[in-house]
Amino acid sequence: MRGQFYSAIAILIAIPIIVFISLYVATQGGEDGIYQAIVADQIHQVEKGIEDDFGKAVVTSGKRAMIAGDDYVVMSGKALTDAVGGMKELMQYGTIEGNEIILMYNNTISNWTSKILAIPSNFDINITYWGLDVASSGAFHIKASAKINVSVADEIGIARIDKIGEYYEALVPIEGTEDPVFTLKTGGLITRTIKLSPYSYRAKKLVIGGLNSSGNCTGNFTMNKSDCSSKILVAENTSGVALSCFSGFIIEESINLSSDSDCYITGNINAVEIITQALAETNYNKMYIDGPTKAAWHLPIRDEIDEKYYFSGSGPLFLKRLEGNLNQTTEGLETFVNLPELESNQIPLKQNVISVDYIYFGEQDYIGYPVRGLQGWFRLNRTFTDKYNLTELCNGC
Repeated sequence: MRGQFYSAIAILIAIPIIVFISLYVATQGGEDGIYQAIVADQIHQVEKGIEDDFGKAVVTSGKRAMIAGDDYVVMSGKALTDAVGGMKELMQYGTIEGNEIILMYNNTISNWTSKILAIPSNFDINITYWGLDVASSGAFHIKASAKINVSVADEIGIARIDKIGEYYEALVPIEGTEDPVFTLKTGGLITRTIKLSPYSYRAKKLVIGGLNSSGNCTGNFTMNKSDCSSKILVAENTSGVALSCFSGFIIEESINLSSDSDCYITGNINAVEIITQALAETNYNKMYIDGPTKAAWHLPIRDEIDEKYYFSGSGPLFLKRLEGNLNQTTEGLETFVNLPELESNQIPLKQNVISVDYIYFGEQDYIGYPVRGLQGWFRLNRTFTDKYNLTELCNGC
């Protein structure tokens, strides 16, 4: 809120300066050119302050409108007919579909204009804004924009500034807001806050082992041979290792561990380096050893499923989600439905349906298949396993 008063302060500061200069020149016979220059400079500062303040007003109003629109859908359980129109209505009038929203009190662009024009000053000030628009900007932002006309002049006509159609925009992040889709599709039983995934990929086959590799297991990994804690050991060799301490092995040396373990990948001389790089890139400290592919897989998607993260994909953008629109789009937003969460809230489950949010909650039940290394209830089809690099792990795709 303080940002909306910066230009007002500039005006109030300028008034006594102008009065003082005027009195001084009148009583001391000062040079008219000096007086005119000072007046012109003060007008410039006031106009610049108004422009800067308008940019802050667009940011504040845009943020509040996005939150207010989201809250309206979540609280009413009713999708918006026109999300863009609703956002613009909020930013201009503080209402949505004619309903007054307390969150927008004193935070509309119209409020800002009225406040600036209501401040008494020795200047003639005119402000109009136009071209207000709201649109998606990529998967994770909403863009609010508007243009402003500003004119500032002194009362006796010494100086004047006119600015026409100055453009301002604000990118408002959607992270931290509630996803309307989950509220609308679960009758308000489940709400989900949008959290962006920290991972750059869903899945990656990191280490391909030799023919001797065998078994399936998932777990945290360690490169410390003395870390006796049922983790998967990643090492160059097994020298000095108490093999019973570990649940699985990824070993660069080509050795047969069948008598000591039922889950291991061996014979890749770059295993330690590859896994070290993957850890540095993602900070995800789990591996999946897959027998059929004889490979060690890095599957941050497991964490995305559990933590309910969002990432860029083909799902509806936030504004469309406010309308309950589940149509696919480009550069959209995706997350996964968590079936145990639905079940714990007594929501009937769809059986063997793809677990991607906009597919699962859609009208058509697209059949999905289990994916090795992921949660047992999770389902995808070939389109999504290709997209997430999981096709080799899919049973039935």
